[in-house]
Amino acid sequence: MKKALISLTIFVFCVLMVSCGSGSSDNGDTDTSTDTDTDTTDNPDTATDTDPTDEPVNPTDPTTDEPTDPTDPTDNPTDEPTDTPADNCTEGETRLGETVCGSTQHGKLYQVCKDGDWEDTEKCTCDPGEYPEVCGTYAQKMWFTSTSKVATIDLAEGWTRTYFLIEQEQEQDKIHAKATYCNIKIDNSVSYMLQIVMPQSFADALGTALKESYITKNDDSTFGFNQDVFWEIRGIDPACYGDNPEGYNLPTNSADPCVQDWDNDGMPGLTVNAKGTVGGNSIMNMVEKSSSIIHDGLISEDGLKIDALVSWTDEQKILYAENNALKNGSDNKIKDSSKEFDGPANFIEQFKIEDGSDCAFIVNNAATIFSPDPVTLK
Repeated sequence: MKKALISLTIFVFCVLMVSCGSGSSDNGDTDTSTDTDTDTTDNPDTATDTDPTDEPVNPTDPTTDEPTDPTDPTDNPTDEPTDTPADNCTEGETRLGETVCGSTQHGKLYQVCKDGDWEDTEKCTCDPGEYPEVCGTYAQKMWFTSTSKVATIDLAEGWTRTYFLIEQEQEQDKIHAKATYCNIKIDNSVSYMLQIVMPQSFADALGTALKESYITKNDDSTFGFNQDVFWEIRGIDPACYGDNPEGYNLPTNSADPCVQDWDNDGMPGLTVNAKGTVGGNSIMNMVEKSSSIIHDGLISEDGLKIDALVSWTDEQKILYAENNALKNGSDNKIKDSSKEFDGPANFIEQFKIEDGSDCAFIVNNAATIFSPDPVTLK
């Protein structure tokens, strides 16, 4: 019994020694055992908190400092409507628009209100500055007085009247004009002998000429109107004279490669008709070289009327004539005064007319648009 008690005492002592030992021994041996105990229930300070009652932060919560959801339609500027309402306007009302017009690229088109919207018109204005405004549509009558000699016959005094449709743009004192030929009529004091008739195809073939004019300030506070020399070579290819029309010599041969059929009638040059006892009833084909200078003009204060004097030259070469008496053409020389009437012998009259008017309007209403002709033309 005594031996059994001693053995039990020794066993308990050994168990206590094992359970109280450290991870290392006094002789430096390393404890290589791995603690695999993962029970964290007895150590709440190191355990991960997975309490389901703690909800995550809501990024759309307006009380937080987090950015607002970019898909929120209330804060997205791209979702705002981009269409702007149409301008309110009264039917028929006009205003100056933003569309650039004309050859100068300085004028702007007027707009008119139609069905509640602004629409561009064909009316172009520009900047008159301190000068009278002369933009827009004008009718012009150009009158020449000459002495004419045909087939050795002195035809005394002759008159040429030309109607133009003028569209003008203005850069203060500079005027840029598009002059369209509407109609040409020639008469003389002995028209029973010879009358040259300019068919409408002649004027139509001349088309539109671009002219540059300028305004001057006169000492009496009025405004002058002038145009430097303007040359025209008719029935000729422009490539043949280039930038020197003054020095170009007209051909006399219809086969010359520079001659063109401007009026598209199958004949060289331009065709005119001759009547009277000398002219009979025949045709002529011609080319022509002319010049004009407008000077000493006067513009009305409101810009609606322009009067000026004209100096001019004219040279013709006949390429073909049915009547041999007309094969040398007409020798026309400017006259500074007339035996038939008083006043200027060579002049222009120019009147503002309604924008959008055409040549037919000018020709049909010439008697009311312009002053009476100095002499009555047939």
